[in-house]
Amino acid sequence: MMTLLLFIKHRCPGIWRLVERANGHLFALRYPHVGQAVSEVLPCSCDEFEFSTVTADDIAPLSAFLNRQPAERLEYFAPHPFDAKTLTRLHRNRAFILMKITHRPDGTLAGYFFLRCFFVGKAFHGLIADSRFSGRGLGKAMWALSAQICRRAGLRMQATVSEHNPASLNSARKATEVTLIGKLSGGYLRIECKTRKDETAL
Repeated sequence: MMTLLLFIKHRCPGIWRLVERANGHLFALRYPHVGQAVSEVLPCSCDEFEFSTVTADDIAPLSAFLNRQPAERLEYFAPHPFDAKTLTRLHRNRAFILMKITHRPDGTLAGYFFLRCFFVGKAFHGLIADSRFSGRGLGKAMWALSAQICRRAGLRMQATVSEHNPASLNSARKATEVTLIGKLSGGYLRIECKTRKDETAL
């Protein structure tokens, strides 16, 4: 099933949008209280950063943030197009939980993370942090917060991580209990992440 969905996503964008729309409706029916799970975790803050959900007013600055990231930063992060139209469509889809990190001293975006949820009970995680804030623990925080949301919502959190991107895999392991599900083409690992037993708020 995973292979088929990836094929449709990358080769048949029109069909994929229909799949996303149908999944959004089915997910909303099966998980009507996912918003409550999100509100139990976000917003929260740590040091000079605030973690919160993306609002309609964030679409334009989020698009600008993603499009100005250097190519090497996006080498392993291409989950969807970064234009405002696409981000607006995802924001309106109940199966997507779009989240952001704000650098409070200057109000600029410092990171973006999301959960792409499916009505079968799975949620796939993606994340990117601004290179200005490397080494500040933002990756670990994004993994941990998303895992907390999934636990509260009753979703199995999964992700695909490149074997050539050890930093992302290491932050996932520091923040969550990681289980390897299998290997995909192109050197990608499919993992499942659960909150640690000693889970604490940021």
